[in-house]
Amino acid sequence: MVDRPSAATRLALVLAPTSGTGSKQLYFAGLVAGYTLMVAVSAVEMVLDPQFLAALGLIAVTTVLALVGRWDSRPLAWAALIPVLDIAGVALIRDLTREVSMSVSLLALIPVMWLSARLRRTGVLISLFAVTVAISVPALVRAGELDSMILAHALLMPLTVLQIGLLTEGALGLLDRRNERLQKTVAKRETMIGELDASAQLLQSILDTVDVGIVVVDADGHDILMNTRQRRIHALATPPGNDDPGEAELLLRYPGTSLPIPADERPVRRAVLQESFTNYLVATGPPGEGSAAFSVSARQILDQRGERAGAVVVFSDVTSYLETVRSQEQFVAAVSHELRTPLTSVIGYLELAQDDLDLSKETASYLQVAHRNAEQLLVIVGDLLQDQVSRSGKEKLVLRPGRLSEIAEHSVESFALRAEEAGIALISNLQPTPEMPVDTARMQQAVDNLLSNAVKYTRRGGTVTVATGMIEGHAELRVTDTGIGMTAQEQTNLFTDFYRTETARNSDIPGHGIGLSLTRRIVVSHNGQISVRSQPGEGSTFRIRFAVE
Repeated sequence: MVDRPSAATRLALVLAPTSGTGSKQLYFAGLVAGYTLMVAVSAVEMVLDPQFLAALGLIAVTTVLALVGRWDSRPLAWAALIPVLDIAGVALIRDLTREVSMSVSLLALIPVMWLSARLRRTGVLISLFAVTVAISVPALVRAGELDSMILAHALLMPLTVLQIGLLTEGALGLLDRRNERLQKTVAKRETMIGELDASAQLLQSILDTVDVGIVVVDADGHDILMNTRQRRIHALATPPGNDDPGEAELLLRYPGTSLPIPADERPVRRAVLQESFTNYLVATGPPGEGSAAFSVSARQILDQRGERAGAVVVFSDVTSYLETVRSQEQFVAAVSHELRTPLTSVIGYLELAQDDLDLSKETASYLQVAHRNAEQLLVIVGDLLQDQVSRSGKEKLVLRPGRLSEIAEHSVESFALRAEEAGIALISNLQPTPEMPVDTARMQQAVDNLLSNAVKYTRRGGTVTVATGMIEGHAELRVTDTGIGMTAQEQTNLFTDFYRTETARNSDIPGHGIGLSLTRRIVVSHNGQISVRSQPGEGSTFRIRFAVE
């Protein structure tokens, strides 16, 4: 079944300047038919006049030719035939009705515009010639004696046709130039889009070859780029039955624990909150076999104006590395533990041997050296054991019920005098926190370290604020100062052993870079979390959080 063109399609063909010959002719024939019906109502004898019928017959034949002929495939010169015949038909009707109506001449403007649109300047000239020959010349011949009035009436139609033809040609020429510019712009844009697509495909291919997960987010936190490796990591952290989880729903927890990471402390969320960090450890999935650990780093993205445009977050799989380190630590701890028993026995027997009064001076001297070195070796083994326990974050804790707010209160009391002597306002806002299992002595050490740093790195006249309370089901402690602050890069290495910021070193403030790494180990050993936010010259805020059941 052949689909008939819709009314909108036919109208488009009527308005098209270079196609739709049949549609244009049907439109013109319809106007002539409408005019004929209106004339027939009052003067049917005029419509039945042979000249009027000849004109209608000419237009009918022209319409048939327009519909059956393949005019769009013929040479362009043939395009003038149909509108010229229409002008001839209008001329016959005008000649017959000249005494009662001259306005029928306006029908000739339709094929004139058609010719001007199709053949442009050539069409204008053909239209001018056809109207002059078919309408103006017969009018002058019938007039007999010529005067200026007759001449003006005869030339009015050709001049009108010339003006309308030139306006049509000019308007279409302007549209052609605009279309040409638009096509060039579209072509250029398509080329640029193609190049961008190729660059994006190249970038995606490069990212898919690296063995780390990469996700790029915009300023609002929406994912705009993710490589294949990151999709696999995302799948590992996706809860069963949830195909599109939000950041807070992902199965992310602290390595070695079943404690989920709070939403605001998750890597991508931290990056969205304009944090930059390095080596932030997270684990995915439920604890046990199949779980994976990742070291996450984030950097902020700036646009050409220096304004934040988003962030890039990189996930590196460190599961095997952590397992290797854990195995090494267990091996060293086991060897150290096994060495202590024979060393203790050796020292005991050396002490018994030294008690023998019959020993010569030389032998007693040898035994004394051996005893001294054995004790030194025992100290080294003990230190090695303690170092392995400490570095694994598994401090030997004596857990008893305690309150974080009370520990903070004791720290504030201890540092009140030091803050006063340094000219620093020490403010406390200690809201009670519930009891939780805590090694009070070790946690006191961690809080004291934070408060000590806050006072040490805050200038005279500054403020240090200590606050505790319950936030989103977590017991939280915050130590905020108005001190020297830190850059984003400095914050990424802050909890590393022996690390000190460049600002601290340049300020001649004493320190060894141990306190914060020790504080972090104490907090992690309590299944807690420590974080920092800081701006250079504006101060810092350290936050400790513990899940309270």
